[in-house]
Parts: sequence; C-alpha cells; structure tokens
Amino acid sequence: MRKYIEPRLRRDFGGIISAYFDFLKGNFKEIINMFVGYNGIFVIFILISVYLMITGIVAIAIAQNSYSIGGSNAEESAAMMTGIGVILLILVLLIATLLNYTLSSAYVSLYEERKVNNIPRKDAWVKAKRHLGGIFLVALVAVGLYIVYIIVQVILAFIPFLGSILSIFIGLGFNAWISLTIFSYVHNEDSTVFGAFGEAWDLLFSNFWKAIGVNFVLGLIIQIALMALNLLPAILVGVYIFHTVESGTSLDESVFGQILLVVVITLFCLMLMFIQLLSQTINAFVYFNLHEFKNNTYLRSRIEKIGENA
Repeated sequence: MRKYIEPRLRRDFGGIISAYFDFLKGNFKEIINMFVGYNGIFVIFILISVYLMITGIVAIAIAQNSYSIGGSNAEESAAMMTGIGVILLILVLLIATLLNYTLSSAYVSLYEERKVNNIPRKDAWVKAKRHLGGIFLVALVAVGLYIVYIIVQVILAFIPFLGSILSIFIGLGFNAWISLTIFSYVHNEDSTVFGAFGEAWDLLFSNFWKAIGVNFVLGLIIQIALMALNLLPAILVGVYIFHTVESGTSLDESVFGQILLVVVITLFCLMLMFIQLLSQTINAFVYFNLHEFKNNTYLRSRIEKIGENA
C-alpha cells in the first residue's frame, strides 16, 4: 500500500509535480471509480446528443440533394435536430464539468483531512453535493469574468508577438484562479463564494509563476497521456475517411461511418471530462502548497506538537 503524501509541505516546482504523481499512483483506482460511477449518466446523454448531431447533419445532406417538394421542410427539421443535439451536448458538458471539479476537490480535501489513500467515492459525493449550489454561483461569476477575459484576449490579438505571449500567461492564470476558487470553496466549510474568489486571487499572485507553471507542465503531460488512449479511434477514423474517398461513398450512405463518428466524438468528450477532473486535483495540490508558503499553517502545527511532546 502506498503511503500518504502530505500536500501541505513547502515544496518547490519539481517537488509539487513529484508529490502529485505519487498521490495519483496511490489514488488512481478510486479516482477512476469515482469518475465512472458519477459520470455514467452523462455518457448516455452525450451519446444521445451526438447521435442527434450526426443524424441531423446526414439528414441535411440528404435534403440538399433532394429535388422533391418536401426537401426544404426536411432540411429545416434536420437543422433543428442538429441544433438540439449541439445545445444538449454543451449543457451536458457544462454540468459534467461543474460536477467533476466539485468531486475532485472534495476527494483531495478528504484525502488531506483523513490522511489515507483511496477515499470512498460516496464520501466524496456527500461532501461535494453540499457545495453544488455554491459552485453553480461560482460558475455564474466565472461566466461574467470570462466575458472580460475574452475582451482582453481580443485586444491582445492586435499586439504582435508580445500579445500572444501575454495571452498564454493570462489564460493559464485565469484557469488557475477559477480552479483554486472552486477548491477553496469546497475545502473550507465556512467559506463563501466571494471569499473563495478572494483567497484564490491572493494565493495565485503570492507565487504566480509556480501556479501557472505546475498547471502547464502537469496539464500537458496528462493531456498527452490521455490523447494517446484515443489513438486507436483516430486511426479507425483515418482509415474510414481514406476508404470513403477511394470508394466515393458519402457519410449518408454509410451506417458504419455514422456509428463510428458517434463513438469517437463520445470518447473525445469523455477524455475531456476526465482531463478536467484530473486538472482540478492538480490545482488542489497547488492550493495547499501556496497556502502553506503564505500562511505556514502546517509548519506551525508541527512546531506546536513538538512543544506539546517536550
């Protein structure tokens, strides 16, 4: 059994990365169980929404090639079906994102509190569901902030080279701020939504480069690893496209092609959701590290224990 990794230690950049992977090795099985257990319902809705999208696109293609009187009505119905599929998919991914960020925050919070690996997923859910209402408010505030973020990014797009560099740093910082806010709100039972935003802001700028650096490096490693899992579906799609080009077969004529696209898009969405869950566990470790450097809470508790035992 792997030992407990104390997330509150004062670690440097490399130390956080090493500690995080040690944590992941000891808890990966239960994190997977938690993801599967609480995201199964989303898989069903994603399949339905992607099916509506693909079916609608195919129906539009058929209607455009149809010279019948009802071709126009058929195309409108197909466009509506496609739109419903897209809207449903976006809503499902947004809800799944909020749930996964909250669940992963609750998991690491309980991990630090109990100091054992493999926290039962039901315990993480019990803690997470107490904060879902507040997380929804966090999301609403984040949407407003995101609009400001987009405006800033548009302005930076007009600045050659330097604008691109600043855009990357601002993007990483913004994502880290929102993630730290969510963890702060879930971890601290007496925290308010706006109090969590304030604490996350202070922690982020107490060591900005460490926060965005850890997010960038670990996020990149995780994305590469999980994208590798989608290599086989991508190869299948490539082979299918090559076959259709060679044979002159269109998508509306191939049931296999439609099923393949539904499965591949669904797998991509699941990969995106799992990346989000893991990225939040990364920021939980960043939160504890920044909090300890700023407040010395863990160090003071150890000193007090030494005094008690003296």
